Amino acid sequence: MKYVSTRNKSIRRSFEEALFSGYSPDGGLFVPENLPKISSPELQSYASLSFPSLAYEVVRAFISPEEVSDDDLRIICEKSFHDGFDAPDDGVVPVVPVGSVYVAELFHGPTFCFKDLGMRGVINLLSHFSAKRHRKTTLLAATTGDTGPAAVHAV
Repeated sequence: MKYVSTRNKSIRRSFEEALFSGYSPDGGLFVPENLPKISSPELQSYASLSFPSLAYEVVRAFISPEEVSDDDLRIICEKSFHDGFDAPDDGVVPVVPVGSVYVAELFHGPTFCFKDLGMRGVINLLSHFSAKRHRKTTLLAATTGDTGPAAVHAV
């Protein structure tokens, strides 16, 4: 799968290139060139998966197996959503009834912030590619919000 700039579709990058560059050279964001199609039966089969397995299935649709093997992606998803989450019943994101609606509790991560869900995966993917290329990657975090702590804790 290739990723294109939101400002210029002729700027195409691999997932790894998009991940490490952050922004497109033209200041745009990288988005998937095409959205994967998921059939209704496939979507329904996701209901019985654990959170790491569900993450694998969703992320697999956006990262080519040539860039991250199936085994490596499974390990990344397990590592990203295992240690540090204190949700009951070995869950990561409990969905609880509140009156007549259901609410996803996104505060069960190590920094009690919803960004734990995304940043742990991002950090583990950066680490995977860094190890694969035998290069060091420096994480610089400067923030007054909750993104920095979630990113730093994921390291």
